Amino acid sequence: MIFKKLLPLIWQVFDLMCYLAALVALNWAMFSWNQIAGGIALAVSFAITGLISELITNNTPKGGD
Repeated sequence: MIFKKLLPLIWQVFDLMCYLAALVALNWAMFSWNQIAGGIALAVSFAITGLISELITNNTPKGGD
């Protein structure tokens, strides 16, 4: 029973770590290539992360009626 609750939590943390590692690798590669490309990649990364966080918060049920 504990594994049914623990495994999804571990999977969510692992998924988040992989997402962050991909963003770091992408931004590092773009800054290594060109400073302007790095700035654009950083802006796109922030925009995508903000959009994902808004979609997640809109899907969570709210209290009340």
